[in-house]
Amino acid sequence: MPCNLAVSITKAAVSEERLRALLTPEAVRPVIEAYLRQPGVVGAGERVHVQRQGDGLAVRVGSLTLTIRDGQVQTRASRGYNDTRAQELTDALSALLALAADALFAQQVRAALATFGPVAAQQVTVDNGGVTQAATVLTLHI
Repeated sequence: MPCNLAVSITKAAVSEERLRALLTPEAVRPVIEAYLRQPGVVGAGERVHVQRQGDGLAVRVGSLTLTIRDGQVQTRASRGYNDTRAQELTDALSALLALAADALFAQQVRAALATFGPVAAQQVTVDNGGVTQAATVLTLHI
């Protein structure tokens, strides 16, 4: 009897350098802007400006300036800016960039598999050695 179902479970080991390379300013900018537009992320009256700066992005939130380059977020706050708030925003953007890199990698793998047939994607949560992580399950239909 022929088998029409093959299961492969692969834990992709992708270097941090490879993932950071996916985080180009063009890929990151819409993600950052969408995040900053969410209610409660930016304080009342704070203006937000995101612009390309060399091979990265400069993000101004009120008197706080964040520089995003190669998936790394650096903060420069003017005097009087809440240091705790600056760190919270830096941490949130760093976590967002890690998720964006994972999503971009999954898109690349899906595109590569699609050359062989239709591919379905599903977001799941997995236990990875005691750590709960989001994962993408790709199913290739041949």
